[in-house]
Formats: sequence, structure tokens, C-alpha cells
Amino acid sequence: MPISTADSWLELVRADRPRGPFRAIVFDFDGTLSLLRANWQGLMIPRMVEILAATGTSEPRHELEALVAEFVTRLTGQPTMLQMEALADEVTRRGRPRPDPQAQLDEYLEQLLARTAARIEAVQTGRATADEMLIPGSRVLVERLARRGLLLAISSGTDLAHLQSEAVILGLDPYFGPRIHGPVNNDPAFSKHEVLKRLMGERGLDGSEIACIGDGPAEMLAARAVGALAVGVASDEVEQSGRVNPLKREHLIRAGAEVIVPDYARLEELLFVLGLRC
Repeated sequence: MPISTADSWLELVRADRPRGPFRAIVFDFDGTLSLLRANWQGLMIPRMVEILAATGTSEPRHELEALVAEFVTRLTGQPTMLQMEALADEVTRRGRPRPDPQAQLDEYLEQLLARTAARIEAVQTGRATADEMLIPGSRVLVERLARRGLLLAISSGTDLAHLQSEAVILGLDPYFGPRIHGPVNNDPAFSKHEVLKRLMGERGLDGSEIACIGDGPAEMLAARAVGALAVGVASDEVEQSGRVNPLKREHLIRAGAEVIVPDYARLEELLFVLGLRC
């Protein structure tokens, strides 16, 4: 099967180390499986740019947009509070009083959760299907992995209460059971690395037996820290075009992604890399 050719859907960034056999797959959630919060960046980034512009800085708007997009993308997958703290740091650097990160988070989440609630209602009332709120191929992927007897887990920077309820709405909870992990009350101390270490200790797993799949640098860094395979999902959450999001790809590779895919539409290629053709 051709991998990483010019027309390939899957990019194999690093092929120089042994892989598997895999016993566990750990997923991120938003942008990796779920689209209920799709394009959350489209809410966060413009809002942060306005806050920085209001400091009176002489920087042109396009520079502020690039700055914010960089740290928002770099911190994707970690507790959202860390992005608010990064914003507060940038305000302080421009000579203005430090805004309260918790207040900024509350205001942002009010907007985000209102939009997410509308998408949830669409699913619950039958105006949309759960699969329409998933990254293409997600359900088939988790079904195939579960059928092979792999241990499946979710580790996300989304607050745990929302994470658990949204997994139920999307019908994903049976595949993961109690292995859904996220920060409680947006605790910035939540660590995907610690989730992996705990999973390894409880299940007697070696890092080489785990693959981590996600659209943010946090899960790539966590995977590499324990010797797991790092699969980056450079998903296009806005257009759902099946094409790689270039900014996500850049940050994923910088954080150690060894495989890049845009979604799971061409599932056999990913299963081939995982040694799980079935």
C-alpha cells in the first residue's frame, strides 16, 4: 500500500522505529472525534485579537491574528485555562493590567457552550445525526478497533463533565466506558502525560503498545514522552473538506507527530500503519 506518496491521504512523517503490536489507543476528543465544538478557534481567536487590539498596541491586526493563532494552536489539547493565561500574559506584555484568566474563560465558554448546545439539540431532535457531528470515519474507526479487542480511552482538555455528556450524545461512550479523562472544573494541572502513565501502570502496558490520536500538540508530546506512536489528525473542522489543515499539521509535526491524517475517511491506510487491517 503506498504511504506518503504525492497523492497519499496519509503522511508518514517518521518510519524509523518499531510500532506495536498495539494494545491500546488513546484519543483526543474535540477535532479528533467530535465536531460538536467544531471551529472553537473561530470564536476564541477573534475575541483574543480584539482584547489585544484594545491595549492600544501599534501592531497591525494581521500580526495579532498570527500571534494568537500560534499560541492557541500550540496549546490545543491542554486545559482551555492555559490559553486564557497565555492571553493574559500577552496583555501584560503590552503594558496593560493583567486580565483575570478565569473571567476570560467564563466569557468564552458562555459563547462556545451556547453554540455547542444548539448542535446537541439538533442531534437530540433529529435535525442532525450523531455521525454528522463526528470527524468523518470516527465511528467506523472505533468500532473496528473495539472489535479487535483494543483498549480505547479518551484524554481531552475539555472539562470532564462536558466531555462525558457529549460522548453519550454522540453514542461513543460504550466504546470507552470509564476511560474518559479530562480536567475537572477546567483544572489547568490536568496532564495527558499523567493519563498515559496511569493507564500504563493500571494495565501493564509499555509505551510502544499505545497509539495516541489527536489534533493537538499536547497529545503528541505526551505520546512521545512515553514512547507511544503519535498520530496527528490535522482536521479541517470548518469546511470538512478532507484536506489537511496546514497550521495544525505544522504544530503537530513540531510536537512529534509521526503520522498525519486529515480524518478517517480512508481508514485502511491508517489501519495498515497500525498493523490492524481487519
